[in-house]
Amino acid sequence: MSPLPAPSPPSFQNPSSLPLAIIGGGLGGLALAISLLNLGIKPHIYESAAFFSEIGAGVTSGPNAVQAIGLIDDKLLAGYKKHATFNKDCERRDTFLSFRWGKDTDGKGEREKERKAGELMFHLDDVWHSEGAELMGVKTRSSVHRARLLDEMVALLPPNITSFGKTFESAEEQADGSVQLSFADGTTAFASAVIGCDGIKSRVRDIVCGPDIQATYVGEYAFRAMVPVKECESKLGSELACNGQLYCGPGAYIVTYPVDHGAFINMVAIPHERGEKWSWEQADWTVPASSDELLHHFRGWHAPLIALIAKYCQPRKWALFHLQHDAKYWKGKICLLGDAAHATTPHLGAGAGMAMEDAYILSNLIAAVRGSDDVERAFRAFDAVRRPRTQTLIENSRVAGLATDFMMEGVGDDVERLKGRFEEWYRWLWAEDLEVQLERAKGLL
Repeated sequence: MSPLPAPSPPSFQNPSSLPLAIIGGGLGGLALAISLLNLGIKPHIYESAAFFSEIGAGVTSGPNAVQAIGLIDDKLLAGYKKHATFNKDCERRDTFLSFRWGKDTDGKGEREKERKAGELMFHLDDVWHSEGAELMGVKTRSSVHRARLLDEMVALLPPNITSFGKTFESAEEQADGSVQLSFADGTTAFASAVIGCDGIKSRVRDIVCGPDIQATYVGEYAFRAMVPVKECESKLGSELACNGQLYCGPGAYIVTYPVDHGAFINMVAIPHERGEKWSWEQADWTVPASSDELLHHFRGWHAPLIALIAKYCQPRKWALFHLQHDAKYWKGKICLLGDAAHATTPHLGAGAGMAMEDAYILSNLIAAVRGSDDVERAFRAFDAVRRPRTQTLIENSRVAGLATDFMMEGVGDDVERLKGRFEEWYRWLWAEDLEVQLERAKGLL
């Protein structure tokens, strides 16, 4: 008698074919939907806007983020690579950013000699040769326009899995184990479980973590400019224009990098408010601003750089907030992903990458349990492995912002110490093996 075939592992089953509800159609929500679909799980996206859209210009990815994108879907990685922009110079292939002096220095005090604005401090290279980027066929640092990446994600979604104009209000678990969703337009829907991907101002987070867990202002805001590469090259030279740069100075920094295959240089200037207590009084986090305000904050900085930013600066500034807390990322059949759980400042260029990591880990954990009646085990394991990593990133990013502003205690503008700290942060960020992390999380199921 022939031996019976080994039984296949049980697949995730939704009660009454109810989908998993994804609240929010940003990059994190769409990445999660793509991964769930690939694993045979039916999601439904509820988006408050009338169509998919993304605010902002560049998404920067290091090796860990690229690895996550590739693990989610080969086609998504191909779409990412189609739009990815890298450092132009071959010798900067493994460089994430080149750190430079933002202002002239006088050489007094502990510093041995004068430094000129724009002069190199050090190259932050991937000296560990993290496998994520190399194996995926990209360089250490890659950037894409948010809208381009969103378009690639939307192209991978089947029709009829998204409802637009749905502003989420509440969720309530029912006696049969389903979850009823209520929206601002008076409609309701049912789901087997809910994942909140609704950003830093998440309404889903209020349910999971309580109303006291809110984003806090970090005393910084950003001015943004998109500069044509030809003009940037003529004012700064090709090396500074076409490779990622980070200009450090007292109380502020400026980061520049090419986007849209090098057609434009994205420039972001971030001053830091002095003192230890700050508050953002405006209801909106994006408010009008002028180039005169930029010039006031960056008086004495690298003149050709500041002139370019002032010329192309958008007439507003963006307040920076983060979401540092110790609350669980799940409650019952509701879980949080991406900025809804762990929004961070941009000082390490890792926020979007963390959402990609989340999507890979959470989708595979959901697929590893028997069904929605068991989904809380997946959420619990997700929280166990993701909360420590993402909250550590928030703290590292906060301190990195101080370091670039020469405000980190014990480091100041000491180049060797500054380089050492950034190498520590990026080694920790890039060296994570997501497949090993997933197996560790599955061991907790």
